[in-house]
Amino acid sequence: MKLSYVRTVVAVAVVAAVSGMTTTAANAEPVSSFGYTSEPGASPLSGTAEWSAPADEIDVWEYSGAVKVDAATADGWESARVELSAPAGEQLHEGTYTGARFRGQTAPQLETPGFFVVRSTRSGALGCIDVYADFTISRLTRAADGTVTDLDATFNQRCGAADGPGSHGEVHFHR
Repeated sequence: MKLSYVRTVVAVAVVAAVSGMTTTAANAEPVSSFGYTSEPGASPLSGTAEWSAPADEIDVWEYSGAVKVDAATADGWESARVELSAPAGEQLHEGTYTGARFRGQTAPQLETPGFFVVRSTRSGALGCIDVYADFTISRLTRAADGTVTDLDATFNQRCGAADGPGSHGEVHFHR
């Protein structure tokens, strides 16, 4: 009898622990952040900035083969966008991409990876089309419908010259 009682107590404890973990995971806030640090003279990103949800708005979405990261302050006065894409004929996946260059929505597909960054403030927006970048995607998960649900990425970008001042940034997005 005592053994049966012990089994019942252990089973109840295990069920309670698993239920608690499931409830905690289901109620957990999504983790989203985007930030960068720039060397003096870097463009279009300058200084240091960081956005973290839920105080700021961060969204990751995919369009025309590019994963786009949008970050904005809640009041919308400051924002940044980074676009990451694989070389022509490939889908973006986890890995390191070197030698990335600008690829606009109307530009032809490039043999190199694509990268674009733009920074907007109250005084206007700056983008870089003469970009030199490397980026690493350490996590990229898509839902069944193709929506990006998880992204961890880092990037290094320079505008105007491959050896000019640059910016280093990172993105963490988990729905």
